[in-house]
Amino acid sequence: MTTPASSPENPENKENTHAFPETISELLHEILSRRALSVLGSTPLEEGEYIAHGLWGHELAAKLADDERDEDIYLLDVRSRGAFEQGHIEDAHHFEFSQWASPENLERLPRNHKIIVICETGLAAAQVVAGLRLLGFDAAVPKTGMSGWTQTHMTESLVEEFQSAKYPVKRVPPTGRHAPAPSDAIFHAPEDHEYELIAERIHKVFSEMPAPREGNSEGDHAHIHPAHIITARELNSLLQDELTREGLFLLDLRREEDFEGVGHIEGALRMDFDAVAVPGNLELLPKDRKIITICYTGNLAAQLAAVLRFLGYDAAALAYGMISWTRTPTTYLYLKDIQKADNPLV
Repeated sequence: MTTPASSPENPENKENTHAFPETISELLHEILSRRALSVLGSTPLEEGEYIAHGLWGHELAAKLADDERDEDIYLLDVRSRGAFEQGHIEDAHHFEFSQWASPENLERLPRNHKIIVICETGLAAAQVVAGLRLLGFDAAVPKTGMSGWTQTHMTESLVEEFQSAKYPVKRVPPTGRHAPAPSDAIFHAPEDHEYELIAERIHKVFSEMPAPREGNSEGDHAHIHPAHIITARELNSLLQDELTREGLFLLDLRREEDFEGVGHIEGALRMDFDAVAVPGNLELLPKDRKIITICYTGNLAAQLAAVLRFLGYDAAALAYGMISWTRTPTTYLYLKDIQKADNPLV
C-alpha cells in the first residue's frame, strides 16, 4: 500500500493535519473552479509589467521611488509581527499570514490599489496573492521577498544554495498533451454572493496553516519556509524512496522549451499555468496524491498550490522553483536581484 507523502510516517512532511481529498460543497467547488479558470487563465506569462503577477525587488524599488507613477500601491507585509517591527518597507501595512483573509482584514484592503504582498522569501506572499486575486483584488509579489529589497540573514546562504544546486534532471520532451488556456479569460471581481463564499473558504485554509518553519542547518541554511512549501533537499529525499515517490505527483509549469532544454525532475508532468483550471486539465490532477508544483522561482508554483488547496487538493510548491534544483538561466537573475539589494527599512 502506498504511503502518501503527507502521512505521519514520512518525517519530511508533517504539515497536513487532515485527510485529503478534502470535501467541499458542490456549489463552492463550482464557484472556485470558475474563478480559478478566470484568474489563472488571465495571468500574463510572456509580456507585461507584472509577468506571472511578480516583479523583482529592484523593480519594486524603482516603482516606489517614482513620484509620478500612474498606479497607487498598497504594501501588505505578511511576515511575523516581530520581523515587521525589526524593519519593513516604509508605509507597509502588517497582517499576520494566517489571518490576512479574516473579514476584518479584508475590509481594510483597498480595491483601487495594486496590492504588493511581501514576506521573507516571496513564497508565502505568492500564496496570499493567489487568494487576493480569486477575491478580485489586483495583487502581485516581489519574487525574491525581502532578500530582493535589502541584505538579510538569508542572502549569503541563498547565494550558496543556488550556486551549488545540482540535483539530477531529465532533458526529454514532455509526454502527454493538455487543453490550451482559454483565449478570452478576463480578470474581474466575483459577484457579491460568490465573494462571501470564496472569502470564507480562503480564510479557513489560511487560518489552519501551520506557522512558518525553520529549515535545518544542514540542508536548508536555517531558511524560513511557509506552510505547504517543500525544499529541494526534502523533495529529493522523498523521491529516493519508492513508496513515498508513488504518493507524489510532480506538476511542472514552465515553458516547454525550458522543460526540455534546461531539464526537469524525472516523472514530472508539464502543464501551462494559465491552462491548469481548464476543466479537462483539472481532471488530470489526482486527489489521492500530493501534488508538487514546480516553476522558475517558486512564485507561480506557490500561487497554484494555494489555488489547488482551496479546491480540496493536497498541494505544495517547490521552494524557489528549479533554481533550487539545478543551475538555470533564471539563477543569474535571482542572484543579481538579492546580491544588489540595498534599500532602506524603517
